[in-house]
Amino acid sequence: MKRQSRIGILALMVMAGCAPPGSPVAGDAALPITALANQNQCGALDQPAVRWISDSGAWRALYAQINRQRMNPPPPPPVDFPRAGVLLIAMGQRSTAGYGLALADEVATVRGGMLTVRVSWREPLPGARRAQVMTNPCLLATLPDAGFTQMQVLDQEGQVRLEGER
Repeated sequence: MKRQSRIGILALMVMAGCAPPGSPVAGDAALPITALANQNQCGALDQPAVRWISDSGAWRALYAQINRQRMNPPPPPPVDFPRAGVLLIAMGQRSTAGYGLALADEVATVRGGMLTVRVSWREPLPGARRAQVMTNPCLLATLPDAGFTQMQVLDQEGQVRLEGER
Protein backbone atom coordinates (compact mmCIF):
# COMPACT_ATOMS: atom_id res chain seq x y z
CA MET A 1 0.00 0.00 0.00
CA LYS A 2 2.80 2.43 0.92
CA ARG A 3 4.58 1.67 -2.35
CA GLN A 4 1.43 2.39 -4.38
CA SER A 5 0.89 5.73 -2.61
CA ARG A 6 4.53 6.74 -3.24
CA ILE A 7 4.16 5.89 -6.92
CA GLY A 8 0.93 7.86 -7.04
CA ILE A 9 2.53 10.91 -5.40
CA LEU A 10 5.49 10.71 -7.76
CA ALA A 11 3.14 10.49 -10.76
CA LEU A 12 1.22 13.54 -9.53
CA MET A 13 4.48 15.48 -9.12
CA VAL A 14 5.52 14.61 -12.66
CA MET A 15 2.11 15.58 -14.04
CA ALA A 16 2.17 18.84 -12.09
CA GLY A 17 5.67 19.67 -13.32
CA CYS A 18 7.28 19.31 -9.91
CA ALA A 19 10.56 17.59 -9.32
CA PRO A 20 12.37 16.53 -6.19
CA PRO A 21 15.01 19.01 -4.95
CA GLY A 22 18.26 18.85 -6.87
CA SER A 23 16.69 17.08 -9.85
CA PRO A 24 17.84 18.20 -13.27
CA VAL A 25 15.45 20.65 -14.90
CA ALA A 26 14.12 19.55 -18.26
CA GLY A 27 14.12 22.48 -20.69
CA ASP A 28 14.01 26.05 -19.49
CA ALA A 29 12.98 27.06 -15.97
CA ALA A 30 12.41 30.37 -14.24
CA LEU A 31 13.23 30.30 -10.53
CA PRO A 32 12.31 32.91 -7.93
CA ILE A 33 15.42 34.41 -6.34
CA THR A 34 15.49 36.49 -3.16
CA ALA A 35 18.36 38.49 -1.68
CA LEU A 36 19.29 37.42 1.86
CA ALA A 37 22.18 39.84 2.40
CA ASN A 38 24.01 42.49 0.43
CA GLN A 39 27.19 43.69 2.10
CA ASN A 40 30.27 45.76 1.27
CA GLN A 41 32.44 43.99 3.85
CA CYS A 42 32.34 40.22 3.38
CA GLY A 43 35.22 38.89 5.44
CA ALA A 44 37.86 36.76 3.71
CA LEU A 45 36.19 36.83 0.29
CA ASP A 46 39.18 38.40 -1.42
CA GLN A 47 38.67 36.75 -4.82
CA PRO A 48 35.69 37.04 -7.19
CA ALA A 49 33.49 33.96 -6.84
CA VAL A 50 30.11 32.42 -7.43
CA ARG A 51 29.33 29.49 -5.14
CA TRP A 52 26.30 27.30 -4.39
CA ILE A 53 25.65 26.40 -0.75
CA SER A 54 23.37 23.38 -0.41
CA ASP A 55 23.31 22.48 3.28
CA SER A 56 22.80 24.19 6.62
CA GLY A 57 26.29 23.43 7.98
CA ALA A 58 28.03 25.05 5.01
CA TRP A 59 25.56 27.95 5.22
CA ARG A 60 26.31 28.63 8.89
CA ALA A 61 30.07 28.43 8.24
CA LEU A 62 29.92 30.80 5.26
CA TYR A 63 27.70 33.26 7.11
CA ALA A 64 30.09 33.29 10.06
CA GLN A 65 33.06 33.83 7.72
CA ILE A 66 31.37 36.72 5.94
CA ASN A 67 30.38 38.39 9.19
CA ARG A 68 33.57 37.71 11.16
CA GLN A 69 34.45 41.42 11.36
CA ARG A 70 31.03 42.45 12.71
CA MET A 71 30.35 42.60 16.41
CA ASN A 72 27.27 40.57 17.35
CA PRO A 73 26.10 39.69 13.83
CA PRO A 74 22.51 38.48 13.53
CA PRO A 75 21.95 34.76 13.04
CA PRO A 76 21.93 33.51 9.45
CA PRO A 77 18.58 33.90 7.70
CA PRO A 78 16.66 30.62 7.51
CA VAL A 79 16.87 28.61 4.29
CA ASP A 80 14.67 25.62 3.39
CA PHE A 81 17.44 23.07 2.78
CA PRO A 82 17.30 20.76 0.76
CA ARG A 83 14.50 22.33 -1.31
CA ALA A 84 16.51 25.54 -1.71
CA GLY A 85 20.06 26.73 -1.45
CA VAL A 86 22.10 29.91 -1.16
CA LEU A 87 23.99 31.51 -4.01
CA LEU A 88 27.07 33.50 -3.03
CA ILE A 89 28.23 36.17 -5.47
CA ALA A 90 31.44 37.93 -4.43
CA MET A 91 33.23 40.74 -6.28
CA GLY A 92 36.50 40.11 -4.49
CA GLN A 93 38.64 42.66 -2.70
CA ARG A 94 38.49 46.26 -3.99
CA SER A 95 40.76 49.10 -2.94
CA THR A 96 38.15 51.87 -2.90
CA ALA A 97 34.55 52.52 -1.99
CA GLY A 98 31.83 52.65 -4.64
CA TYR A 99 31.54 48.96 -5.51
CA GLY A 100 28.45 46.89 -4.81
CA LEU A 101 26.07 44.14 -5.87
CA ALA A 102 22.28 43.82 -5.95
CA LEU A 103 19.85 41.49 -7.69
CA ALA A 104 18.67 42.96 -11.00
CA ASP A 105 15.75 40.51 -11.36
CA GLU A 106 13.51 38.54 -9.04
CA VAL A 107 13.89 35.54 -11.34
CA ALA A 108 16.91 33.40 -12.22
CA THR A 109 16.86 31.06 -15.21
CA VAL A 110 18.07 27.53 -15.80
CA ARG A 111 18.74 26.47 -19.37
CA GLY A 112 20.66 23.34 -20.32
CA GLY A 113 21.96 22.89 -16.76
CA MET A 114 23.22 26.52 -16.57
CA LEU A 115 21.88 28.78 -13.83
CA THR A 116 21.92 32.43 -14.93
CA VAL A 117 21.51 35.25 -12.43
CA ARG A 118 21.35 38.94 -13.36
CA VAL A 119 22.84 41.46 -10.96
CA SER A 120 23.43 45.16 -10.75
CA TRP A 121 27.24 45.26 -10.70
CA ARG A 122 28.17 48.71 -9.40
CA GLU A 123 31.61 50.21 -9.91
CA PRO A 124 32.72 53.81 -9.35
CA LEU A 125 32.99 55.98 -12.44
CA PRO A 126 36.54 56.39 -13.77
CA GLY A 127 38.14 59.51 -12.32
CA ALA A 128 35.47 59.90 -9.63
CA ARG A 129 36.56 60.75 -6.11
CA ARG A 130 36.17 57.83 -3.77
CA ALA A 131 37.36 56.82 -0.35
CA GLN A 132 40.50 54.70 -0.23
CA VAL A 133 39.18 51.80 1.80
CA MET A 134 39.36 48.04 1.28
CA THR A 135 35.97 46.49 0.51
CA ASN A 136 34.79 42.96 -0.31
CA PRO A 137 31.27 43.34 -1.76
CA CYS A 138 29.09 40.25 -1.81
CA LEU A 139 25.50 39.24 -2.35
CA LEU A 140 23.76 36.22 -0.82
CA ALA A 141 20.53 35.02 -2.41
CA THR A 142 18.25 32.04 -1.98
CA LEU A 143 16.50 30.13 -4.72
CA PRO A 144 15.05 26.66 -5.30
CA ASP A 145 17.50 23.84 -5.92
CA ALA A 146 16.91 22.95 -9.56
CA GLY A 147 19.79 20.58 -10.23
CA PHE A 148 21.87 22.93 -12.40
CA THR A 149 25.55 22.10 -12.81
CA GLN A 150 26.95 25.41 -14.06
CA MET A 151 26.41 29.00 -12.87
CA GLN A 152 26.91 32.37 -14.48
CA VAL A 153 26.40 35.90 -13.23
CA LEU A 154 25.49 38.60 -15.74
CA ASP A 155 25.66 42.34 -15.06
CA GLN A 156 23.04 44.91 -16.06
CA GLU A 157 24.61 45.12 -19.55
CA GLY A 158 24.45 41.35 -20.07
CA GLN A 159 28.22 40.90 -19.64
CA VAL A 160 29.32 37.67 -17.95
CA ARG A 161 31.03 38.70 -14.70
CA LEU A 162 31.42 35.34 -12.96
CA GLU A 163 31.15 31.68 -13.87
CA GLY A 164 31.38 28.59 -11.74
CA GLU A 165 30.54 24.94 -11.30
CA ARG A 166 28.31 23.52 -8.68
